[in-house]
Amino acid sequence: MTQYFFILADSELELVPREIVNERCILNNSRARGKAPEKILLDASHHHPAFNKLRENERRGRPDLVHYFLMLCLDSDLSASGGLRTFVHTRNDDVIAVNPETRLPPHYPRFVGLIETLFEQHVVPSREKALLELRQDVLLETLVKALKPDEIVVLSSDGEHVPLVDKFASLKAERVAVIIGGFSKGDFRSDLSKLNVTRVSLGPRQLKVWTVTWKVLSAIDYAQKRAEVSNVKPSRPRRAPRKKAG
Repeated sequence: MTQYFFILADSELELVPREIVNERCILNNSRARGKAPEKILLDASHHHPAFNKLRENERRGRPDLVHYFLMLCLDSDLSASGGLRTFVHTRNDDVIAVNPETRLPPHYPRFVGLIETLFEQHVVPSREKALLELRQDVLLETLVKALKPDEIVVLSSDGEHVPLVDKFASLKAERVAVIIGGFSKGDFRSDLSKLNVTRVSLGPRQLKVWTVTWKVLSAIDYAQKRAEVSNVKPSRPRRAPRKKAG
């Protein structure tokens, strides 16, 4: 069975940056939640008034995209069968390794609290039973090479426009890394030039993270089922018994 590694790359998941930690909207949100402002996740839905002081502010503060991505991956048939490992790579080169047995809270505020705890402790719930692990200063290139994939597929609007099912059905690799951008606008910030990647496009329009993830999971599932059907040898029809001469 092919082992897949899904990586949400350059995702806009980060704690509140120093340059806006004392902004009024940040302080109000931190007081309401009973947490220090530097220990809460940057979230565009709550902290947007302070975004004019951030570089690349049009794409930052989107932990919700990570939530959608992980919920889709962990609940997939591919993950349940043991064929999928999931990773989140952030704009600051933090990497979260996700145990396939993880059951994330579907309620978004609880998910935010869980990730904030992860940034503080680097592992949850404990080292003895690590479901989420965070490592810092890990380049996307370093993460991908550590997984030792035979094929690397990058979902990008400037890639080759081919049917996803055909693409995954044609792969003969045992280990496949699939890289999906974890941002709502722009392009990958990480340098992919040192990786031997195949860029695949789903069309000229930049799709939502959850749409891309769902399309890829569905394509792999369909490609696998198509391969199973083609590998089934048709049974030979039974010959009718010969009539005795008589």
